[in-house]
Amino acid sequence: MENKRNKLIMTIRLLSVGCLLAGFAYGCSDSGPEPMVDPTPPVVIRQIPNGGFEEGFQGWTIAGDNDAVKVVTGGCEGASALLCESAAPCQVSVSQTVEGLEDGLYDLEFYYKNSGGQTASYVAVGTTTDSRKMTSLQASAYTWTRSYVRGIQVAGGKCTVSIQYESEREAWSRLDRLNLIQTEKEFNLLKGGDISQLSYIEKMGGKFYENGQEKDCIEILKDNGWNIVRLRLYNDPGNADHSPSNRLPKGVQDAEDVLKLAKRAKQAGMQIQLTFHYSDYWTNPGTQYKPHAWEGLNYDNLKKALYDFTFDFMNRMKAQGTTPEFVSVGNETNAGLLFPDANYEHYDRAAELFSTGYDAVKAVSPDTKVIIHLSNCGDKSLYSYFFGEMAKFGAKYDIIGTSYYPFWTGKTAGEMREWANYIAQKFDKDILIMETGYNWNPTLPSGYPGQLSDNGPYNSIYSSSPLGQKNFMLELFNEMKKVNDGRVLGCLYWDPVFIEVPGVGWELGAENLVSNTTLFDFSGNRLEVLDTFKYNN
Repeated sequence: MENKRNKLIMTIRLLSVGCLLAGFAYGCSDSGPEPMVDPTPPVVIRQIPNGGFEEGFQGWTIAGDNDAVKVVTGGCEGASALLCESAAPCQVSVSQTVEGLEDGLYDLEFYYKNSGGQTASYVAVGTTTDSRKMTSLQASAYTWTRSYVRGIQVAGGKCTVSIQYESEREAWSRLDRLNLIQTEKEFNLLKGGDISQLSYIEKMGGKFYENGQEKDCIEILKDNGWNIVRLRLYNDPGNADHSPSNRLPKGVQDAEDVLKLAKRAKQAGMQIQLTFHYSDYWTNPGTQYKPHAWEGLNYDNLKKALYDFTFDFMNRMKAQGTTPEFVSVGNETNAGLLFPDANYEHYDRAAELFSTGYDAVKAVSPDTKVIIHLSNCGDKSLYSYFFGEMAKFGAKYDIIGTSYYPFWTGKTAGEMREWANYIAQKFDKDILIMETGYNWNPTLPSGYPGQLSDNGPYNSIYSSSPLGQKNFMLELFNEMKKVNDGRVLGCLYWDPVFIEVPGVGWELGAENLVSNTTLFDFSGNRLEVLDTFKYNN
């Protein structure tokens, strides 16, 4: 019996490799280039009975609108595939319980084609409803696309595989070649965004709606799958006596505001990513102004000020029960931080300051993961040089943070994946996408372009529309899950909640430049892009 089992596993491996090598012959190929990586040990694949639908629906159970599903010719690997399709609103599921499994962690690999445009089209796997993992299908037109459901915990020797399809418009999905792959790595997708502007928006009269009903914004986000928020902290914003402190109103994005938002998020069951800007206002690669209170300090005292500020605020977070799971020491620090003391000419000092922040965080919460965050995701040269310098000078950190915008980077999500495979392997670090964004409308309400003039390489792929935004996020979630060993942990959207409200702009007296990239429309209504967070985990 054991010999037969080993032969079956070997046959499945060979079939799997054969399908990849003969991809063009069968139409079974993954979109996007794969990077050169070191050979890995052979994986153990447990074939799902009739996972290619070669025997029709044998072993599968259909619930819902039965007429919306059928087995058709033209599969990825064999002759057949599952087709979900309807010209009218429909909802259907196709599922089976796979038994005889060893308990432990699995990934599910599958191939699909998808028109896009559905409310939900996803594959879910789990032993229980509460423990199941989901991956939504991106719009892939007529190309067979590989994807994964990662981090499935099998208990009791079985799990249920379910294909869910729901659409209000004419659309279709085709699926084939579902296989379970044993793994040793847990994977819990982080999906959320930056809510630092929320109390400002609410104070100025902004309201949020779902299905026509006004709701608390955080409640809407939680109900649509968010499990993490990002909060950015400035040292002394809104102080009219100092520039650039005076670019925000008093009480916005200061310590008290962040503490209140953190408490709301934690009460909603979300994790927290806290970003220390170490400035009185926004920092980025070219702008790393010191807080006014730290001006004139020599380097040793500057290092002490950074430690004390980090340590003290971490203790305040801990005291109210909102210890952050992730902390970024600085924001988009490509050229260093606290200019000019630790700029790109002094990467030795920058590394020391990153380590100082790391030590302050760990002194309060050893389990909190510390991030060094750069912009320009996809730039191998930048990340190789920067983190090479950090290695040379002994910088302490746990995770590489990156900003990925198609407009700013000119990269597709597939190119992001190829970059992430390279960087994660080179430095043996997990990666978190700290910022991403996409225009759901070509312009602001004023008719002028916003901060993102367009959507970069996606201008010719998806439109600047609510559906285009949704299609982009579906693609991004899929590409993140295809990164080797699940080393991209998730993504944080920016700016999801900064909706159009009279009198509120990126700084006092200025226009809101990101109200056409939010997850809500100009009036605060939930956009369909939130489906991508809801049906991915």
